[in-house]
Amino acid sequence: MPPILSKNLMILASAGSGKTFQLGNRVIGLVGSRGVDPARIVALTFTRKAAGEFADSVLSKLAECAMDPEQERKLGQQIGEAFAAGPTLARIVRALPTFQLGTMDGFFARVVRGFQYELGLTGGTFELIEGPKLEAAMSDMLGEVLGAALEREGAEDFLSAFRRATMGKEGTCVLKDIEKFLGNWHGLWKSGIPLDGWGGAGLFELLPGVEAWEQQKHELARKLDAACRDITWTDKRQPEKMQQVAASLIEHTVGSGRVASDFFKTCAEALVVGTSPLRLRHYKEFDLGGCAEQVLREAIMLLAGCELAAAVARTRAVAELVASLDGECERRLRRKGLLGFDDVKVLMGRWTLDEESRLRREAVDFRLDAHYDHWLLDEFQDTSRAEWDGLMPLLDEAATRDDGTLFVVGDRKQAIYGWRGGDVTLFDEVEHRYGGGLATRTMPESWRSCPAVLDLVNAVCGDLATIRDLFGEEMERRWPWEDHVSAKPQLTGEARVEVVAKDDREARLVELLREIGIGRKNLTCGVLVRTNAQVRATAALLREHGFDVIEEGRRQPVVDNAPGVTLSHLIRWLADPNDAFARQVIAMSPLEAILKERYGEYWQAAWEGLLKTARLHGFAAMIEQLIEPLWPELSEFSRRRAGDVIGALAVFDASGAATPREAVRWIADLEIPQAPGAAAVQVLTIHKSKGLGFDVVVLPEIEDTQVPNHGDFNVARGLHGACPWLLEPPASWVRSLVPALSAAEEVWADDQRYQAMCVLYVALTRAKRGLYVLLPEVPKSRKDPGEWKSSSNWVARSAGDSFQSGDASWWCDVPDRESAEKLAIPQLGVAKARRARITPSGAKADKFATPSPAGMIFGREVHAAFEAIGWLDETTPKFLPGDAGALVRDLLARPEIVALFERGGRNVELFREQPVEAILDGKWLSGVIDRLHVIRDSGGKVATLELIDFKTDAIQEPRQLTERYSGQMTAYREVLSKAFGDVPVRCVLLSTKLLACVDVP
Repeated sequence: MPPILSKNLMILASAGSGKTFQLGNRVIGLVGSRGVDPARIVALTFTRKAAGEFADSVLSKLAECAMDPEQERKLGQQIGEAFAAGPTLARIVRALPTFQLGTMDGFFARVVRGFQYELGLTGGTFELIEGPKLEAAMSDMLGEVLGAALEREGAEDFLSAFRRATMGKEGTCVLKDIEKFLGNWHGLWKSGIPLDGWGGAGLFELLPGVEAWEQQKHELARKLDAACRDITWTDKRQPEKMQQVAASLIEHTVGSGRVASDFFKTCAEALVVGTSPLRLRHYKEFDLGGCAEQVLREAIMLLAGCELAAAVARTRAVAELVASLDGECERRLRRKGLLGFDDVKVLMGRWTLDEESRLRREAVDFRLDAHYDHWLLDEFQDTSRAEWDGLMPLLDEAATRDDGTLFVVGDRKQAIYGWRGGDVTLFDEVEHRYGGGLATRTMPESWRSCPAVLDLVNAVCGDLATIRDLFGEEMERRWPWEDHVSAKPQLTGEARVEVVAKDDREARLVELLREIGIGRKNLTCGVLVRTNAQVRATAALLREHGFDVIEEGRRQPVVDNAPGVTLSHLIRWLADPNDAFARQVIAMSPLEAILKERYGEYWQAAWEGLLKTARLHGFAAMIEQLIEPLWPELSEFSRRRAGDVIGALAVFDASGAATPREAVRWIADLEIPQAPGAAAVQVLTIHKSKGLGFDVVVLPEIEDTQVPNHGDFNVARGLHGACPWLLEPPASWVRSLVPALSAAEEVWADDQRYQAMCVLYVALTRAKRGLYVLLPEVPKSRKDPGEWKSSSNWVARSAGDSFQSGDASWWCDVPDRESAEKLAIPQLGVAKARRARITPSGAKADKFATPSPAGMIFGREVHAAFEAIGWLDETTPKFLPGDAGALVRDLLARPEIVALFERGGRNVELFREQPVEAILDGKWLSGVIDRLHVIRDSGGKVATLELIDFKTDAIQEPRQLTERYSGQMTAYREVLSKAFGDVPVRCVLLSTKLLACVDVP
């Protein structure tokens, strides 16, 4: 077995085998035995929690060894080299501020912040934007992009793609569904697939026009019906089926969904087989040949071609929309240095796309290589392709240099995050890339689970024959199994499998928890389910039966409880007093009596009074004052949820936002991470349980749907030559006739099977001493139940539906829980009045009509075109394409406008799209100056300022412009006076409508 300090080492660590222990040993060995400076080590994982556990492991282990020479000796044996614990601890503690121990996202963000110009980020100071702030910005951009796109040609193709993707999954808010739909496609866009790869350009050639089906279907149906009349049938039901097929051809419209006749799919499947005549089955098999076969083939292949052409058109329509959205992100966010975590990863991996980016990245890597020599990567199975591309050059350097090392730890069997980019195939790539220079070591010994628990784990996950039968030979090949062995052979426990009827499941869960003493005994218990909805329902059930429960993961305080729902609708009503539903929710709640007591019978008085309080003291203080009389009557659970809403609104108040509409957006999808706590029962999703361990684990709802569900196949993707492509796929029968789509779907299906296997493995390996699996009854209507390709059937076939291992009374010797003393809940103080936030544009006259979405987009394009202009007398301008660029080119042909954009020998500094922040009259003013000239005298002192603002308003005369914007210019003058002193400020409005400059006095 390779020692832990091998130069380059990959550890395949099974669940509970102590990978954190090995990571800690690696760091201690490098620093203590090899004398490595801790500041030259980078250790990366995926969550702050895991990073904290790793740091705690290193420091506590060293502290223990520093106080106990015997522990120091034992740890030295485990590492393989002796070391001095005290000095090692001191070196690591001193280096903590520079020790790169954290998350991969955090590391990438630090690199971009330190090397933003080298990485091509030149538009502003880098700022990481995430959470509600990013969601609000994306929502604004989506609304505008959609508004403009739906007015253009191709809108129907986009809407068709959206309808197909959400068919059967429709939510109550269409806009939210569209935002989610586009967000998913935007993630694919940022992965680097070029525009011509969207829709499979070059792969799906010579397709018929979509309209060809409508032009030919009636004639094809007539021919098919006529040909079938000439056939002598062996069963009178057969011609009836063929007549149904002919009728369904006429009824079918391309893109409307599956063909009405189920027998049509049977015919399409026969075409895939490739035999002639077609072998069909309706009650019994029969052959269809001759003219009828020829016409049916022609009809099916034409329809398949038209459906594929429609899918290509839909995909390209989505691509155009996503490209517009990404362009807005570039202009409004990235160009100004505002990046999300996904943008940071893309920036780090851009070197793979073009030579200029590669050279930029080399400059970064050269400097980073001088700082870091030793790399440790945790949870490698969760690493995405984008993250790998971002790290690869640094890892290559460390792995091949004599003074560098690489340490990779992960578990292929716990790859449950493929849906968010985790790529388990990177294990194979690492092994191939570094070849003999990378040692490999497995860790099948579990320090978490007792022998009884591992008996069930081995029985299910080690049954390769059943895996092959249910999920295919590819899954058997992918599944890297080695029987797990307990490092605690004397530890008692039990593993049990039961079959429970659906209607009895809830009662059996409650009964089982009481049976093994959960709540009375000093045992931690995890109830693991698949979805957040199941988390909420199960937690509510157990609370109802008196269990102390906490929901792990992300709670939704405005959804899962009455106070949160009421407060959410209160904010909605403040944002829109015409929202009758929100008002009725409030009227049916205890808040109604409080509102009437304070504001009287009239709703308008309550609306005005609440908004006034919010303006003076903030939304959080307004809500807190409103529910204060109800606080003594609320349960602990309701108090926590109300506190969540108040806390979220306090953050909103501090952000400087002001309106009720923005407050609604802030809390609409509020989710709060929830720590495990010390409750008797933790209800959580299997995904959230990864990395955790519980004395007892109950799995009450093992998935019984077949894997994969081909209805979830929403994106087909692959390679054509060396070029990536993707497609919003057509119906399943069409995909079966197109080899490229069939191959892409099978790759996707294998990934779904593998992830389902990993999810079950993670669920089964969380238990320390008690593992209880409740299987659903097999429906009597199910044909061939043994071949049902579900996780539930995998357990049933491999372990049996009455598996039991260990001692059923193991929990009896566990001591009782000690009741924890409840701490008094501190009362929140009165919120301080927040500073009002205004914008210079808010000072303009408001009697003019609000511009249309298209007009707003054109205005931004004009601003972007002007932003690209420097000094005309020094450099030749590059005009942006499109109408906005052409307009700017025409404007710059006018001498009086050209003069504004010439340096003319002056000592002048140029600022474009310059953000400004200032406190004026006790209010916080924020704005952006389009173009600012800071003109200095011969001594370098600021002598005068020129402020140029670009306006696209549809006006008739200069007076209209000065009337509208004099307030805005006055505000800017005050800001510049505070910044530069009392110097003259010339304010110029450049009107694209008047083709002239207008000075504002």
